[in-house]
Amino acid sequence: MTARIANVSIHAEDPAALARFWCAVMGYPEWTGWPPEEEALLRNAGLDEDDLAARAEAWDGDPNHQRFYFTRYRHERRQRNRMHVDITPFDDRRATLEELEAERERLVVLGASVEKVLDEPWGPFEEFAIMMRDPEGNEFCLQ
Repeated sequence: MTARIANVSIHAEDPAALARFWCAVMGYPEWTGWPPEEEALLRNAGLDEDDLAARAEAWDGDPNHQRFYFTRYRHERRQRNRMHVDITPFDDRRATLEELEAERERLVVLGASVEKVLDEPWGPFEEFAIMMRDPEGNEFCLQ
């Protein structure tokens, strides 16, 4: 048996808004809330509107695609992310600089911000990435 990543879990002040951002980034259907059957089970278990709003997800239901899970977190962030996700616009090849710049602009329109450009080689390998932040300041890289 081997392990796999079940979710990428992210603390959020506004889980639904962050889920909508990541749905748009990943090309997933827009988050509109829990499916009615799940919501009914949650409400029957005693959860109220605030409880339901405390969690959200960005996922297209395909088990081969990564699921992002957001949970409300209202505490002060004390340090930078110790882990982040790297995203790319293609799954079958490396993006060109022009394609990365176009994707960067799309993500900025969605609410991301650019932190810095990383364009130093790593030994003999060319390394180029755009360090970005989502609307709540979580780091991710576009490469």
